[in-house]
Amino acid sequence: MIDRTPRRRLLSPDDRKLLVGSLGVLVVVFALVSSNVAANHSPKPHGLPIGIVGTPAVAESARAELARAAPGGFEVHAYRSLASARTAVFHRSVYGAFQPVPSPDLLVASAASPAVAALLQRTFARVASRSGHALVVQDLVQLPSSDSSGATTFSLVLSLIIAGLGGTTLIFTLTRHRPEAVRVIVTAALGVCAGLITALVTNVLVGAFADHFFQVWGVATLFVLAIGMPIAAFQVIFGIAGTAIGVLLFLVIGNPASGGSSAPELLPGFWRTLSQILPPGAAVTSLRDVVYFHGHGSSHALIVLALYAVLGAGVAMTAYRLRARPRAATVAA
Repeated sequence: MIDRTPRRRLLSPDDRKLLVGSLGVLVVVFALVSSNVAANHSPKPHGLPIGIVGTPAVAESARAELARAAPGGFEVHAYRSLASARTAVFHRSVYGAFQPVPSPDLLVASAASPAVAALLQRTFARVASRSGHALVVQDLVQLPSSDSSGATTFSLVLSLIIAGLGGTTLIFTLTRHRPEAVRVIVTAALGVCAGLITALVTNVLVGAFADHFFQVWGVATLFVLAIGMPIAAFQVIFGIAGTAIGVLLFLVIGNPASGGSSAPELLPGFWRTLSQILPPGAAVTSLRDVVYFHGHGSSHALIVLALYAVLGAGVAMTAYRLRARPRAATVAA
C-alpha cells in the first residue's frame, strides 16, 4: 500500500531565507575580519621615506646600515642640513630625518603617523647607542593631547564609509524609477551635508580639529562623493547588488588598506599597493595633511578623491542613458 501522506519539508521557505541570510552575514564577518587582521597584524616598513642629514659619505653609510637591518624597509633621502630636513618633514616628503653626527638627532612628526614615529625612534635609538650617545628626538608636528593615538581621523573615515554605503543604498531604493540625474544630485547633496555634519562634530561639538572647519568639511564632502558616486554607477549597472561591490571595495578592502591605524608604508604588499589609490586611504592622508601640515602632501590624495567622484557620476549618467535607449525605442515602436 502506497503511503500518500504529504511529507513535511525539512526547511520551510522562511527557514531557508533565514539560513541563507545567516550564511551571508558569516561571509561578511569572514571578509571583514580576515582583511583587517591580514592588513594590520604585522606592520613593518616597506620603502618608508626618511631623511639622513650629513655628507654623501654619511648618508651612504646610514643607507647601507638600514639596508642590512631592514632590507627594502627604508627609502633614504639625503639632506645637507638639519634645516632642509626639517622642511622636508613639514612638506611631507619624508616621515622623519636622522642626523648621525656630531650628535644623534632625530626629527619626527607623530601627526603623520604615531606608529611610524615610534618605529623611527626605536630604529635610530639602536643606531645611536652604538656610537655611545643618547638619541635626541624632536617631534616637529605633534598630535593634540586629546588624540595622542591619532585615531580620530581613522574613526572619521570609517564612519563616513558606513554612512556613504547606507545613504547611497537608501537613495537608490527611493529613486529607483526616477531619472539618474535626480539620484546624482541627491547623492551630491548627501555628500555636502555629511561633510558639513562631520566638520560641525569634529570642530565644534568635540573640538578635535580646531581651526580647520572648512578643510574638514571639504575633504569629508569629497570623500563621501568619492564612494557615493561610484556606488551609484554600480547600482545603475548591477541593481541593488552594486551596493555589495561598494561594500567589498570601500569597506572590506579599502578601510584596512587606508593605513589609518598605522601608515600605508607599514602595510603588507596587497593592501599597500591599493592604499592610496582607493578613497579611504586617500581620505586619511588628505585629512592628516590639511589638518596638521597646512595641506602639504595632500595633492595626490585629493586628486584621487576627485577622480572617483567625477568619474563615478559620469559613468552613472552614461550607463543610465545607455540602458534607457532600448526602453525608449521599444515604447516608440
